Amino acid sequence: MSAELPRGAELTMQQAIPPWHFAMMNDQERNHAYRQAIETAVRPGDLVLDIGTGAGVTALLAARAGGQVFTCESNLHTAFLADRVISANGYGDRITLIPRSSTELVVGRDLPGKPDVVTAEIFDCGLIGESALHALEHAHRELISSTTRLVPSGGRLWAQLVESESLHGLNHVDVVEGFDLRPFNAASTRGYFPRRIDCHPHTVLAPAFRLFDFTFGEPPVPRTRQLTVPVTRDGIAHAAVMWFELDLGNGITVSNHGAGSCHWEQAVQTFPAPVTTKAGAAVRITARHDLCALTLDVERTRL
Repeated sequence: MSAELPRGAELTMQQAIPPWHFAMMNDQERNHAYRQAIETAVRPGDLVLDIGTGAGVTALLAARAGGQVFTCESNLHTAFLADRVISANGYGDRITLIPRSSTELVVGRDLPGKPDVVTAEIFDCGLIGESALHALEHAHRELISSTTRLVPSGGRLWAQLVESESLHGLNHVDVVEGFDLRPFNAASTRGYFPRRIDCHPHTVLAPAFRLFDFTFGEPPVPRTRQLTVPVTRDGIAHAAVMWFELDLGNGITVSNHGAGSCHWEQAVQTFPAPVTTKAGAAVRITARHDLCALTLDVERTRL
């Protein structure tokens, strides 16, 4: 199926496709890791489902490894360009592009059978914000079998408490030029947002801690966790900084932890009421996700 733009489409390519696609496509570390993992997982003749193809890189890697690839992309403008990329590289006979979300696919209609391999790169800075877990839950329920190999096979989400008025000011306001602007905080986001943490002055208040482990070979479910985190420095916890590690199989990993050329930023969630911390004491973190959204709550406690 060739991707076509709908008649009367009002958005231009530049308006419809976020510019971060270019940083993602040029992320050498990500590309190399996915190439290694896909070449290891895909065997000649395998039926491959590639979820969220973007420009088509992962689909092309799977086809070059010998797979017969069915790939999907929900953004019609992106799908249109991916179709051109696939044809330009001579893989039009090995890759079928479906301009829909994976959650709309049906085995027997869109796919000739359940895939041997599923590849996906639908992860944002906090791992789950692009509905990756929702897509995997649907895939387990409707598309894949118990023997399907997944790339990636799992992931871990980490967090760390920081003091940073700079980060807090990205999502909250107090008094400006003598005016109380706090009523505007009703518009503050409850979830996380992407930022390069190294671009903001910050002080680490506690060791990094694991929030959630995800095994993509199992259907994901919403989860709530409570953690007691020891504090190593006096300060004010303005925010939690989060990052992920993706397990692509066979010891191959990719992460957005720290500085570097990785296109992913870190995930930042600010706290509406910052918490004063004391070295030697602890804070209690309540972490929740519903497959699509993640929130953290923090309160003081004692060791």
